[in-house]
Amino acid sequence: MVPEDLEQVLEIANLHKTRPMILDALQKAGYDFLDDKTWSLIYRTASMHLTLNRFLARLVTFFDTAGLKTVLLKGEGSAMNYPEPMLRECGDIDLYVGPGQYERACSLMKEFVAGTNITKDELSQKHYAVCSNGVFVELHQYCDILRSKRENAYFQSIAEPGLTENLVPISVVDVPVNTPADSFNAFFLFEHIWYHLTNGGIGFRQICDWCLFLHSRATKLDTSVVDGALKRLKLRSAWQMFASIAVDFLGFGAEEIPFYKAGLQDKARSMLALILEEGNFGYAMYGLDKRPTEFTKGKWFSMKVYLKRARVFFRCFPERRLIILRDIVYYMFDGVLRVLKHNLKK
Repeated sequence: MVPEDLEQVLEIANLHKTRPMILDALQKAGYDFLDDKTWSLIYRTASMHLTLNRFLARLVTFFDTAGLKTVLLKGEGSAMNYPEPMLRECGDIDLYVGPGQYERACSLMKEFVAGTNITKDELSQKHYAVCSNGVFVELHQYCDILRSKRENAYFQSIAEPGLTENLVPISVVDVPVNTPADSFNAFFLFEHIWYHLTNGGIGFRQICDWCLFLHSRATKLDTSVVDGALKRLKLRSAWQMFASIAVDFLGFGAEEIPFYKAGLQDKARSMLALILEEGNFGYAMYGLDKRPTEFTKGKWFSMKVYLKRARVFFRCFPERRLIILRDIVYYMFDGVLRVLKHNLKK
């Protein structure tokens, strides 16, 4: 039996990096339609997980031997919370080493990948990114850097203990690997959603990571820690709106998602519509193939996109309205300046 809207479902799943999970769920629901192409996709996803996990286990062991402590962020750590970890579409390996170890970690990383096929080698304030034999790794000096200096100072003040104290060990190919403290991780996974949402778009994979982490670890959280961070960074209304998505639309229990608030379905529905329309990183709506190549038209396209998204954010996140208005003024002013400078050079 094949679902009538199968192609539409799979197209949406592909845009949101959830296709292997959706295919597996449909098969378990009794839809017997998986052909060789579909099985090949599932096999490739599981095979990539094995490749990443073996690489990760070797890398963590290498760093441990050198006396360097690491913490696994997102990605493979998040996959462990899935009913079928090997079916989460995987990307890269994110390892936190911290400011005090960053320079040495980068040097050791170069030693670790020496002699392999390196197709990326980029150093920034946030992380060192390298691709070795098709495996992307980011060594993080900071797990994230927020745009506002004041907000970033606070974020770093909670990230440091969250990434050095009360760490949660998992086993990767029989190698112990640390993940962040539960309370910080709950906030960090949400902050990661927020970062990508406000910088282009998110896929449902990120929402699944956050929801399934809470489903697995909700009883381990110090909710006062999470609540304090949400209030300080003015993200509590955003969290509650995504909690509504989790509970009212995805079927999670209200007891699993801290700070769930009833009555936000209309706002959650507006956000869901935007997320579904944009796809992962906004590529479905705002990819480079959609943006005009002429400079001024390209800037106008980007501004229209920003204003469209800002209208939804303004409605859904009341505690951030002043920040949204501030950012609109900034981006409009910055865009006009860039266009003027570009035209003056002609």
